[in-house]
Amino acid sequence: MTGRIIFNADDFGISRGVNEAICRAHKEGILNSASLMVNQKYAGEAVRASKSMPNLELGLHINLTNEYPALKAEEIPLLTGKDGKFKNGFVKLLLLSIFRYKAFREQVKKEIEAQILKARKMGADLRHIDGHRHVQMIPAVFAAVKELAEKYHIGRIRTVKECALLTAKNNKGLGFLFDGGAVKYYLLRFLDIVNGYPSKTYFYTMLYTCKLSKDRFQKVPVPEGFDAVEVMIHPGLPEIDEKHPEDIFDQNILSPWRKAELETLLDRNVPGNFEFGAKYPWPVALYRFLEKHWFKLNQKIRFLLVGGFNTVLAYGIFALLFAAAGLPYLWALVVQNIVTINISIFTMRYYVFESRGNFLKEYCKSWGVYLWMFLFNSAALTFLVEVCHIYELWAQAIYLTVATIMTYLLHKYFSFYKKIKEK
Repeated sequence: MTGRIIFNADDFGISRGVNEAICRAHKEGILNSASLMVNQKYAGEAVRASKSMPNLELGLHINLTNEYPALKAEEIPLLTGKDGKFKNGFVKLLLLSIFRYKAFREQVKKEIEAQILKARKMGADLRHIDGHRHVQMIPAVFAAVKELAEKYHIGRIRTVKECALLTAKNNKGLGFLFDGGAVKYYLLRFLDIVNGYPSKTYFYTMLYTCKLSKDRFQKVPVPEGFDAVEVMIHPGLPEIDEKHPEDIFDQNILSPWRKAELETLLDRNVPGNFEFGAKYPWPVALYRFLEKHWFKLNQKIRFLLVGGFNTVLAYGIFALLFAAAGLPYLWALVVQNIVTINISIFTMRYYVFESRGNFLKEYCKSWGVYLWMFLFNSAALTFLVEVCHIYELWAQAIYLTVATIMTYLLHKYFSFYKKIKEK
């Protein structure tokens, strides 16, 4: 089996050295795609250069973290500072998307649309969208990107559908455990699951991101089920950019790895090392097999199994805190809920209701359900213990039996109601 291999250079337009490297990698090597940063100093130069490279697919590299926006700063105050520049990194953007969701999404959507329109005005024919610092993976940003991609007929949105075990198995070195590669991978994979966006394009590789020397391509297995693979790569010529320090706002542009990644793209033997239709490592293969058959089960049966697991987990933690640690039963109940609520929400949302709705909205509604259930639990437990004189562990077991049914109905007709209704 064969498939499309996309070698995509990010940061097109960020500097002279990066632009020169991308042009060289396409004309002399295997680079066939690039992502344009329209609000950077050399974006116009990048678009003009692309006119002589008709086989180089252009996309938008959304920028919400560095330098100036496409809009006026006063139009997007959550994103910009007093100097008119973007003021937030990835983590702050993620927090804003949670605590200021409505205003954040509105401002982000306006800015991304302005970047799309600016790219089109420059003459760029956008075929894909991704994000600087991976900002497109933040759920609120991703929701805006999906709407705009559909509106402007942009085909591909970058997702991070990579199997870490498969990548690590075929590469020597555990540097990703110490340089942040593993942290980025698991965070972005989690957000990819939350976004719930289907894609037949595999991703290679977040574990070794920005360090893609040729030895990372000795063997690249692409798992079965994917008909394309995207390699995110950052070529550059630091020796050119070093001569123009006034242009440098990100020291990563001067990294020697930029030159190493350019050398990777100049090696025409690299594509021959990709293997499509590869088998997953056995733990992943087993999980995928079980997951496939899991969703063939009736929803009520799935709930009984997931709800049963969550109930046993919650009861076990409560019993451990009360009987073993000696906490008062109400304090044990508080701690147990803090530990188990998020587990319950994620397992219910995915494994029971298969929801792909607005994650933050469903998350808040689910928390509302569990907070209400916690208050009801507190009152019921107090009544059973203090009035009925039932032993605390028996009292909690009685409550959980009733609560399981209540939780299913509240989730089905409240937390995830929109998804069920659409079905």
